[in-house]
Amino acid sequence: MAAEEPVDYTQLTSLFVVSTVLTSISTVLIIVRVWVRFFALKKASMDDYMAISALIFTIGYLVALFVEKDNGLGYSMSMLTNDDMESQLKIAFAVEIIYYFVITSVKSSIVFMYDRFAISVTFKRICLYTNIFLLVFMVVYLIVTVMQCQPLQKAWNISRYTPGSCINVTAFFYFSATINIVLDVWILVIPIPTVKSLHVSKGNRRVLFAIFGIAGFGTACSCARLYAIRAYTQATDPFRHGVLLNLWSMVEINIAIWCACAPALKPVFSPRRFISSRKTSEQNSPENSHPVNSRPGVHGSTSQSHIVPIHNSNRSSSPRGSTNSPQDVELGLP
Repeated sequence: MAAEEPVDYTQLTSLFVVSTVLTSISTVLIIVRVWVRFFALKKASMDDYMAISALIFTIGYLVALFVEKDNGLGYSMSMLTNDDMESQLKIAFAVEIIYYFVITSVKSSIVFMYDRFAISVTFKRICLYTNIFLLVFMVVYLIVTVMQCQPLQKAWNISRYTPGSCINVTAFFYFSATINIVLDVWILVIPIPTVKSLHVSKGNRRVLFAIFGIAGFGTACSCARLYAIRAYTQATDPFRHGVLLNLWSMVEINIAIWCACAPALKPVFSPRRFISSRKTSEQNSPENSHPVNSRPGVHGSTSQSHIVPIHNSNRSSSPRGSTNSPQDVELGLP
């Protein structure tokens, strides 16, 4: 069997090219989202803030990878000094925390978006309990991560003679990654009953299918990351084999950000509705507020872009005034 190369430069290059490109795309999407939601429509809500938070931590993750690269990321233990290895372990410790801030922020952003679309009390409660679970699990994860070794410096001290003890970090990685995948699936399926009850146009239905497709791919990336965790924890040289784990982590979190941004960016691809909704937002702003004889939509908004369930008997509230066409209801501008 051929000896393993001390450095896999192909994997290392792939990590930084893919991570930089994906994070750049996420940055562009968030910037466009901020412009649409904060300035054009003036309808910023909690899901927008959580998406921004996810991007900030993703950029922090990318910066940490470049710092770790300077300390020999992807190099064999035989090529690293003790200081290099300890520096990498410290950065990996920070990355564990950053990663979960990203994941929690982006999942919470999606759930808060669901809450804006919610048309039933039951679904709103599901969204609330899901966000509570996300928060509680993140707090538990952070506590366990920070207390994984006693004293904490044993987590990155490569000397076997350092006094103290550590938990089974491998089991903890498997547990948290599995919970992550379960949450991905849960967040993917909880809106399906609500979506089925909506009277939406073909265009909006295609958008929804595209969003679910992206989300499904994100879940597949979570599974690939779990495999990378297995390879990392079973490797005889974890310093060399940590590249693949970071690669799949960056792919996963960026795909999740894209999925969270997709509904908020729909107005950009529907210019006429976007302009109409923007005018409505301006008319309803405090400085331009005045009594209007219009029927409020979901959550009291007078915007024409609201959601109507199939069983709603008041079909005449459609923006176009039709009572039969499935094109009557749009889903793009909550």
